[in-house]
Amino acid sequence: MSIRHTKHGIGAGFVAYVVIKTVLGRAKEVHWLLWGTSALFVVYFAIDPIEQLLGVK
Repeated sequence: MSIRHTKHGIGAGFVAYVVIKTVLGRAKEVHWLLWGTSALFVVYFAIDPIEQLLGVK
């Protein structure tokens, strides 16, 4: 298994954790650093589809 797959799994877990806590109304329990890390992972996951839509890549 490559590092890339591991990175995707960890990132998806971070984002899922924040989303689930927010949906359950417990967003204040999430540390600010986890919010920031999750936001960066969302941007990371969104870059490739956006580049494909714009025909940049």
